[in-house]
Amino acid sequence: MGKINPYKAPASDEMDSIINQGLFGGSSSIACPSYSTDDSLVQKMRRKLQITYNTKVVIGRTRIKDKPYFARYGTDVSTSTEVLAETKSLAICRMALLLIQRNED
Repeated sequence: MGKINPYKAPASDEMDSIINQGLFGGSSSIACPSYSTDDSLVQKMRRKLQITYNTKVVIGRTRIKDKPYFARYGTDVSTSTEVLAETKSLAICRMALLLIQRNED
């Protein structure tokens, strides 16, 4: 599985596949959900991230015009990690990629 920059990764089939395999244990040979574009899957992913990585995950809105959504994990303001995105689903997917990649290392 190749590394892609989780802070800048666009919504794509590649992102969906990495999340499907890395977070949900899905197979790469079976079509997976469109996690990076389907906002109806955001809460499912949020719950799965919280359970899998035992950390609080927050999703919300920013005041930044071109990146109006964020996803953050951690509870301490000084040690939390945050990603920004154009949509809610892309924000949670970028967070998922970040956590998956950190736990592969």
